[in-house]
Amino acid sequence: MWGLLPSALWDLDFCETIEWIEAQGCRDAEEFKQRMRKDPDALDKCLDRTRIRRVSAGAVALAGAASEEECIRRSSELLTAESKADFLRILIAAFRSEPDVHLETAIVTCAREPRDVRVHWRFVPNEEGRFERAVVSVVDMTAEHELQQRLLLAERMSAIGTLTASIIHEIKNPLTFVWNHLRSLRKLGPELSEEAAEELQEAYEGTERIRVIANEIGILSHGGDGAEAEASNIKQVLDSAIRIAQPEIQHRAEVVREYEAGRLYVRGSRTRVSQVFLNLIVNAAQAIEPGDRGQNTITVRVRSTEKDRVCIEVQDTGPGISPQLLRRIFDPFVTTKPAGRGTGLGLSICRRIVHGLEGTIEIQSHPGQGTVARVVLPKATRAQRPLTVPPPSISAIRRAAGGKLSILVVDDEPVIARLIQKALVGHDVTTAADGREAVARMGEHAYDVILCDLIMPEMTGMDVYRAALQRATPVHDRIVFMTGGAFTQRARDFLESVPNLRIEKPFELGHLERTIYEAADLIDPQ
Repeated sequence: MWGLLPSALWDLDFCETIEWIEAQGCRDAEEFKQRMRKDPDALDKCLDRTRIRRVSAGAVALAGAASEEECIRRSSELLTAESKADFLRILIAAFRSEPDVHLETAIVTCAREPRDVRVHWRFVPNEEGRFERAVVSVVDMTAEHELQQRLLLAERMSAIGTLTASIIHEIKNPLTFVWNHLRSLRKLGPELSEEAAEELQEAYEGTERIRVIANEIGILSHGGDGAEAEASNIKQVLDSAIRIAQPEIQHRAEVVREYEAGRLYVRGSRTRVSQVFLNLIVNAAQAIEPGDRGQNTITVRVRSTEKDRVCIEVQDTGPGISPQLLRRIFDPFVTTKPAGRGTGLGLSICRRIVHGLEGTIEIQSHPGQGTVARVVLPKATRAQRPLTVPPPSISAIRRAAGGKLSILVVDDEPVIARLIQKALVGHDVTTAADGREAVARMGEHAYDVILCDLIMPEMTGMDVYRAALQRATPVHDRIVFMTGGAFTQRARDFLESVPNLRIEKPFELGHLERTIYEAADLIDPQ
């Protein structure tokens, strides 16, 4: 009957164990503990004298044994240092006549696979009341613990994503005026010395790099916000991932790009596709020890396949992966990285994203020969904008619009407000330092356009919008939102729900003025 039970049960006999303990002069739990402290081998001697009478079918399955006999014979191999220490607690409980003991511990299977388990010991007294037998019930908690870890990690990653987007938002505010001031100063080239002009150019190029990286990190921090039906330029995605991963790459390997000529688009939002390849490129870099960059390469390949699909490979010259680990490489919490360097979830998440995009992913590796990560995604078509009508120049827009516009600029960064006011010198520009002042000014004057920062302390741009909507003569449709990144779910939901124009910080001032004319219905959108 026991052999059919699905629960993992062990029927244990402690007769020889108790006899040996008593032969050592131990009459109670305290004397037993003293004995254990004096003799490091005493615990093993107790384990050797504990007999297994029978085990259930569930125990055989949990142990990974081929039969009941093998499970009984190899049960001592299941114990870890932690579970052996817990066995000592069990023996002490038996001395104290405690009939039930509950604990959580760790064991390994016959194949040496770790398992987290919950154990219930139930002692069965004999006719004299001595605890010489116990029935042990073991429940595998590994999957539950992994799920708990995943949930905790998901919460942590979500918090990190929000924090990252918040930091990027704060970077973009000063970057807006620094970048634009440097753009303006570059026009003074003839008036500057050669050295000053060179330093100014280097400063501008540095802020341009910060602007590009900030925008790309902002995209990644909104993970999962794109539909699978979207199309992404795979070369732009890969170049972006390489730039972001550069701190990991720069001391380890040279990057080699082998891209097929022409534009290639794959199905999937840039956010999701970027997440996959950033992970693969960082993995490739971290597989290589730093310090020998000239001898190592990370090769990124892109090519079309015959069946309207795109194949992307990330190949490294690292140490490779053992066959045993390679078989489980996509399992959650499996990692080749040292403790503290990785969660073991990256490739599992990559596979889920790729499969969701109707693609495939595989890892090929041999010890000493490096690793190749190969992703195949459906090719997507990308409609090209007609190039027959070039974007109008600012001077052409001004001539077409004619006259001044009355503009309200709402931003809690005074330098940005002054920058816009200076750039729009041909218009009647009023500034407001916060949402409350903006609402008050809207009550005093009818503005043609309202440029409003989305995220501000106390009263946000969303609150300004609602106040404008509730006016006797609503002016909500005149608002253009300026944003350094909608880093909260509330802000993202809001932007998706309103048709208003928006402009991303750091913005180029010419683009800002075109947006103003578009918001005032003086030009057609381009």
